[in-house]
Amino acid sequence: MKKMMIALVAMFVMTMSANAQSINDSKLTFDRLSNYLELRVDQREPVKVAMTQFTASMEACFQLKDGTKAGEAWEKVQAQHKKTMKKILDTKQYKKYTQMLDLTAKNTADRLMDEATAAK
Repeated sequence: MKKMMIALVAMFVMTMSANAQSINDSKLTFDRLSNYLELRVDQREPVKVAMTQFTASMEACFQLKDGTKAGEAWEKVQAQHKKTMKKILDTKQYKKYTQMLDLTAKNTADRLMDEATAAK
């Protein structure tokens, strides 16, 4: 649960940094994701909308003061987001996306745990 909460905070921080980027940087980031997933033209807008909703939901989770409730909310948000993405992406794209999402969360949580341990 502790790793999940750290990952939630990290994802929020990454989201806030992404929002602070210029429009060109955000476009570049989305273009890279599109290229990585090999999105078809008809998938680009639904993925963009899903990512925007995911970001807003992550921010809402971060606003919860109770760590347990935030963790539970994060699990629901992530499950709903994956369900949405599964409807948009084909099997190969979805597998690549979930691997990327899960690995990013794991690496971020591990890095933050290492930093927290080193700070003590």
